[in-house]
Amino acid sequence: MKARNLAAFVAGIVLAVPASAQADVFNGRISFSSFRADPLSRTGDIFTMNSDGTDLRQLTTNPEDDAQSDWAPDGRDIAYRIRKPGQTSNFEVALMTAAGAGITRLTFTPERQASSQPTWYPDRSRLLFRRSGPGLVSSLWTMGLLGENPTLLFDPPGAQFYPTISPDMSTFLFTTTTSPTGDTDRAIETLSADGSTLTRLFDVPGEFDSGPAWSPDGTRIGFESTADVAGGNPEGDGEIWVMDADGGNPTQLTHNALHDEGAAWSPDGTMLAYSSGADNSHVDINVMTAEGVHLRQLTDYEGRDESPDWQPIPAPDTDRRCGDIVADGPMDVRAAGRKLRCGKARRLAMKWWRRGRSDRVRGYDVATEDFGGVMRVLLVHRRKHRLVAFTFKAPAA
Repeated sequence: MKARNLAAFVAGIVLAVPASAQADVFNGRISFSSFRADPLSRTGDIFTMNSDGTDLRQLTTNPEDDAQSDWAPDGRDIAYRIRKPGQTSNFEVALMTAAGAGITRLTFTPERQASSQPTWYPDRSRLLFRRSGPGLVSSLWTMGLLGENPTLLFDPPGAQFYPTISPDMSTFLFTTTTSPTGDTDRAIETLSADGSTLTRLFDVPGEFDSGPAWSPDGTRIGFESTADVAGGNPEGDGEIWVMDADGGNPTQLTHNALHDEGAAWSPDGTMLAYSSGADNSHVDINVMTAEGVHLRQLTDYEGRDESPDWQPIPAPDTDRRCGDIVADGPMDVRAAGRKLRCGKARRLAMKWWRRGRSDRVRGYDVATEDFGGVMRVLLVHRRKHRLVAFTFKAPAA
């Protein structure tokens, strides 16, 4: 079936799902920066892997120290930071596909200034980023997806780091340096989208409160802090915290003698990926539940694997979740349509997978898309208005 016709059938099925069903996402791959490709561990590259740590793929191979990857809301592209070409200091922003193709430099920042820490607007309309340098301190900027029209949005007091915007695009979130000199004390703040209201959410004087990240539904914020609150961090190292979007109910999730930083939410909001290790130069990527239960260590490298971000893969509206089937086969099977139970949805997914992944199975038309290592599969029955959706780990080329 032609892709255009199949898309129309999918749209019809989505409309047939009960009103209580909501548009959703699959949890995709995890991107991160690593120094493992440089024998001297001086420059980083962007890697991705499955959410269980398998199928490690290196996306960038240039000498420009790539870091700070951020997935597009549709999971098809990655914005990230590069070193200014041919220089030993300052940065620019670049863009590539989920598979590491089409690498494009987006910013051409004036001499001695830097553009870094890019994040996507939730509607994929623009990119937010940090610009810093002499005379700027640091400030919040925005630009188009081709790097066009870079514009200063706001320049709040202090130096800002890790800017991002809430899922409903009403509020900017960032870290602010509060120490009189140097960068030894940070706080977490928000700014309303019109610039009228600046709010300090979390600040323990003298401590490094940093790296804030919105939960996918915008109700919570993950972050890192060196604070020892009520004896919860006697070592004074970095720990992962969460709090409500208004700063209420701050809760320390990790309690260890390790350096924990860089919390990143899974697209479904149930898990957090983060870096953890002996110190800032020796960290690996880990995953825990959003309540702080450690699940697994994903990487094992003697140097730095850091700054994870979790890929969202768009999913159609469905009305039942049917779970995983096999580790290397259909994952997170979902179904929609009358009389399509989970048992049948799982059997259809397995039949498609075992029979060579054809474009048709048992009266269902098949549409697949590769999101840089994770395949999204839609089985669509035109006459019965039924849908089966799932993902599976695409083998490396």
